[in-house]
Amino acid sequence: MKSIFIKFKISLIVIIIGIGSTSCETKTVEIIKSGGVWHLNDGVFNDDGNSKKAIIGSEKDVEIAMELFDAYTNLDSQRMVELSEDIVKFHPAEIAGIIDVDASNTSFIDQIQSTFESIDRTVHNVTPIAVEGSDNYTVVGINYTQVITHKDGSISSGHYFERIHVENEKVVRIVQWMRPLE
Repeated sequence: MKSIFIKFKISLIVIIIGIGSTSCETKTVEIIKSGGVWHLNDGVFNDDGNSKKAIIGSEKDVEIAMELFDAYTNLDSQRMVELSEDIVKFHPAEIAGIIDVDASNTSFIDQIQSTFESIDRTVHNVTPIAVEGSDNYTVVGINYTQVITHKDGSISSGHYFERIHVENEKVVRIVQWMRPLE
């Protein structure tokens, strides 16, 4: 009888603690869905003249950007052409200015990669950003390190931040920044 009474007391204490630890309070958590300022000149302003905000971009556009990234890594210039518009605006890390690349064929890419034996890249993060209200334009930021082994045995390396612009499921612009690894 005593053991039943002890079990009853323990059960009662557990129930009281359980009821006491639950709360009827409602907690409101704010989830930020957009932010920042988008300073491009191509219609990214709201009716009130303010800039539209940045949001997380399309996963499909991330896949396209990463396919292009992987094609370059694998020295597959033909796949890069398939993923790109006929003209791609290229902002190379090593020189100032913008190059209009004829991406309708492999000539430019083949010329850049002509001395490469292999490319080894380690991706640190990938972030897709789009303008709110846009369903066909994403800027995919890729932070990575790269080591290129050249055919003559020399090695070049760097830490890169690259923004691949995808519009209507085609790469239209590539912007690079670089700093040496050593």
